[in-house]
Amino acid sequence: MVSPEEQKARENELAITEIKGELKLIHSHIHTIKTNDLHHIQKSINSITKVLWTIGAMVFSHFLYAIRSILS
Repeated sequence: MVSPEEQKARENELAITEIKGELKLIHSHIHTIKTNDLHHIQKSINSITKVLWTIGAMVFSHFLYAIRSILS
């Protein structure tokens, strides 16, 4: 027969094993986010930055054209 203390120790061991498994899963998800998702987010931000610089250059050139038209 198993004593109540031994039964409780076994339950604790099972709970610890379950928690260790969950921690490994969380670590795996964090690794995936670091290596994969952040790379894609960075690529999207770079694309948005390029578009904004292009729009800014266009607005600036139109501004210069308007000033030249006013001064002529």
